[in-house]
Amino acid sequence: MGIDISSTAIKLVELGGGRSGYELKSLAVVPLPRDAIVEGTIIDSMAVSQALLDAIEIANPSTRNVALAVSGNAVIIKTVTMPSATEFDLEGRIEFEADQHIPYDISDVYLDFQIVGKARDSDADMDVVLAACKREMVEDYQLVLSEAGLSVKCVDCAVFALENAVEMVLEKEKEGAAAALEGEEGAKAVALVNIGANLININVLLDGQMAFVRDQFFGGQNLTEEIQKQHNVGYQAAEQMKQENFSGIHPDVIERFYSGLTSELIRSLDFYSANHADNPVQKIVLTGGTALIPGIAIEIEERIGIPAVVVNPFSAIKCSGKKFDLDYLNRIGSMMAIPVGLALRSFDK
Repeated sequence: MGIDISSTAIKLVELGGGRSGYELKSLAVVPLPRDAIVEGTIIDSMAVSQALLDAIEIANPSTRNVALAVSGNAVIIKTVTMPSATEFDLEGRIEFEADQHIPYDISDVYLDFQIVGKARDSDADMDVVLAACKREMVEDYQLVLSEAGLSVKCVDCAVFALENAVEMVLEKEKEGAAAALEGEEGAKAVALVNIGANLININVLLDGQMAFVRDQFFGGQNLTEEIQKQHNVGYQAAEQMKQENFSGIHPDVIERFYSGLTSELIRSLDFYSANHADNPVQKIVLTGGTALIPGIAIEIEERIGIPAVVVNPFSAIKCSGKKFDLDYLNRIGSMMAIPVGLALRSFDK
């Protein structure tokens, strides 16, 4: 199963697979106390462990094996160009290569790599994705999961889990969402944008391959704080207003939030464009809890000038109406992209 431990909630998804595609087997969303996790660091491990236990009780999954996502400042992802070699040969020199690109001591990180293929500019070279995460972060997450009786089988990067989930939608839905993503002439560069409470995960795909990734600390929490200030209410009341009475929020609050959000997105797209000027982003695919805000795709499209669409990964998964509340799944779908992408790791060959 995929478990996404964010700053605001535990999100659990278990998938089954067959000839007809993927099927939702179990699911749970359990909120976390405020500040239990801050910028990816577990502050209150007991609260996180209890939320995990609650999620397991609600979902009653058939497995205790977990794929987990990491993101934020502790994670470094780089695409580097190296002389062509086999994966076996690369194993021996990857630490030396990574040492040139990762701003942490190699002994302090977990490191992995993936050969992408031939470099664009040289047949003698290849592109390799390096991924590293601070050991301390991985081990902290492993500890709380083990305390809940779970076994970590895979540690993934949130941006890659996001890519898995969206690709599943693209493959499954040749009409609906997929057609919207492709655009009239087929988008060469698509920006996958997962907007959570405190973090935006961005993965720009160029011809289906990762071309740029970035995590930014901005999200729905910024809107909550603006509501608190403008309406002079507490945190919980602001959260409730955001979720249940969005039309009652002062227009100045909405404007300040969207101004900050689009500034962050434009900054990332500019970073991408600096190295890919010939292939501008033609589509923005939105997921995450903040993508549940009414009309967010239209706002982003109008402000940035790039077509945007909100994707629900459950649209590409068989979900039993007898076992699950389908209206609820449709409401929360976009915020479940990362745990769905993690659960898909079970089917990797």
